[in-house]
Amino acid sequence: MKHSFLDKYGHLNSPLHRIDARIKLLSAFAFILIIVSEPRGVLFPFIYYSMVIAVLVRVSNVPGRFILSRCLIVSPFILLAAVFYPLSSMITGDFGGLPAYQAEYRIALSIILKAFSAVIILTLLVSTDKFHNLLQGLRKLRMPRLLGIISALMYRYIFILTDEALKTRMARESRTPGKLNINKFKVYGNQSAMIFIRSMDRSQIIYNSMLSKGFTGEFPGMQKTAISGRDVAFFIFFISILLVIRLTNTGQFCFNI
Repeated sequence: MKHSFLDKYGHLNSPLHRIDARIKLLSAFAFILIIVSEPRGVLFPFIYYSMVIAVLVRVSNVPGRFILSRCLIVSPFILLAAVFYPLSSMITGDFGGLPAYQAEYRIALSIILKAFSAVIILTLLVSTDKFHNLLQGLRKLRMPRLLGIISALMYRYIFILTDEALKTRMARESRTPGKLNINKFKVYGNQSAMIFIRSMDRSQIIYNSMLSKGFTGEFPGMQKTAISGRDVAFFIFFISILLVIRLTNTGQFCFNI
């Protein structure tokens, strides 16, 4: 059974895929910090930020439809945050005249632009490398060892849970073909319980197998890679462009959402 979760397009070959995971992580976090530091209500710089994002999407070879689907998943939360900001001003009575009215909605629009820009950048981050390479990059950036092990095991066990869910659903559909009309909640409840029980049993078997092969918390598949000059050049060039866009508009940093 084939599954793809975070790193669906991590196998592609593009200039972004060939950059070291540590450089991509630092670049993504720097991008998010810079756009968050834009003052509230400032919209013009996002024209240039969107150009940078468009170039990255084009270079990455990640389908735009996939990125759009990820944006649609989080869009309800982003839109709610943007809508409730001017709404809260109206409730508290801070809405004072047409200029204030326009300012509140400019702030709401800037929230939307910042949030969607961050979502696209994070989607590119996890789509241009394998998940275990990103974990390795985080480990090299001094992420706590225990957190890295838990994240790696959770990601691997997601596949086990999905496999058991598919098998259980196929078994149920073979016995009760068509749409369920009687005892629907009882059947689905029993199916869910069976999925978790079988997943726990299978996970325990896999973990015992790992221990028998000498697993100590470090995954042998992790590669020891060095940051190349090309990676450093990309990081410097990318951050320089972002700083030029940021400092050209206001010349100061103030972290606001």
